[in-house]
Amino acid sequence: MRPPFRFPEHLITLRKAWQQAHAELVQAPTEAAMTALRHRLIALPGTLCTHPHWTTPAARWSSSP
Repeated sequence: MRPPFRFPEHLITLRKAWQQAHAELVQAPTEAAMTALRHRLIALPGTLCTHPHWTTPAARWSSSP
């Protein structure tokens, strides 16, 4: 039996930042704030998806039962 998989903390932090930006966008008081948050929401997933962690064999198979 494999030990439980744990995502690297920096990836968890990036995901939390993405969720926080989305929550702030919902509450954004001005168009300027909305624009800045939209830019973050565009950049963060790219950073997450292209992170070197995903190129390791363990990461590719971590979601398998």
